[in-house]
This record gives sequence, C-alpha cells and structure tokens, in this order.
Amino acid sequence: MTHLKTEYHGHSKTYAVLFHIAGHLLDMAKKYEKGSLLNLQAATVFFAFTFEAYLNHVGEEELAFWSEIDHISYTAKLKVLSKHLGFPVDKSMRPFQTIGELFTLRNTLAHGRTQNLTKTIETNIEPPINAAWHLLLYEQLTPEAVRRYYEDVKNAIASINENRPKKDEMLWKQGMRGYNTID
Repeated sequence: MTHLKTEYHGHSKTYAVLFHIAGHLLDMAKKYEKGSLLNLQAATVFFAFTFEAYLNHVGEEELAFWSEIDHISYTAKLKVLSKHLGFPVDKSMRPFQTIGELFTLRNTLAHGRTQNLTKTIETNIEPPINAAWHLLLYEQLTPEAVRRYYEDVKNAIASINENRPKKDEMLWKQGMRGYNTID
C-alpha cells in the first residue's frame, strides 16, 4: 500500500465566506415563504459578522498592534481604521448609518434578554391574527430591509478597501487553496 503525505496550503478570507452565507440566506428568504423570517434574521446577523470580520481582516494587515485591540467594539475598530487609513465615517448617512442599525439588531439577538412587552397600536381595522408576533425589530424584517443591509455592508467594505494603500482587487473572493502530495 502506498503511503502519501499531503501538505495543504491556502488563504481564506472569512469576511467573504460570511458575506456569501448571508447572501444565500437572503436568497432563500425571498424564494421560500416558509421560514423566511428566520432566514432574514440569520442573514442580518451574518451581515454584521461580515462587516466586523472585514474590519479584523484590514486591521491585521494594516496595524501591527491589531491583536492588542482585537476585542474592542466594532465602532471603536472602525474609528481606529478610519483614522489610520484616512477615510470618513458619516454615521448619519448610508452605508455607515445602516451598519449601525444592523449592529443594533445583531446585538439584540446576540446578547438577547427576555423581554416583557407592552405596546398599544390604534387602528381602524382588526389586527392580523399573528400581529403579536411582529412587535420586535427582528420580527419586522423584510427582504427589502435585509437587501439594504447587503448593499450597505458591501458598499462600506468597498469604501474602506478604496482607502487602503494596497487595495484588494479580489475583494469578494474567498481565497485560494492548494496541496502538494509527496510519495
């Protein structure tokens, strides 16, 4: 029996992987009505993961001390990188305004707390039978809203990439893999 030794090597951009996962979840939410809200909620979280993973990707490549500040909030990471790379972050306008909304939803789900709800809504018609299950922000997600997260995460990342000294020409490619086999 032949004994083979295989050495694998590669490069994996986690932010690109996460972005593709989120995009797939959004596509599934649009394609299948059953479970669509669950897919929209998961896509939302994965778009937030994408953005923070990109900040970590850039931070590691641009700042020698990144590992020392890796555990700070995404807003602090964004601030450090914007100062270092010299790009503006206007949180009152898209795409960075949307990023803030996205992280509010992500944090609500990731650091979830049990909530007691009281909400009064006045209308001239009877509420839909399942209206009580659409009171929280993450219960009100629509494909259009999550598509905006998709677009704005993509645009925010592209904006940061444009301000890097060495732009990534294959920004959304997940990386490369290969192997060598030795007899």
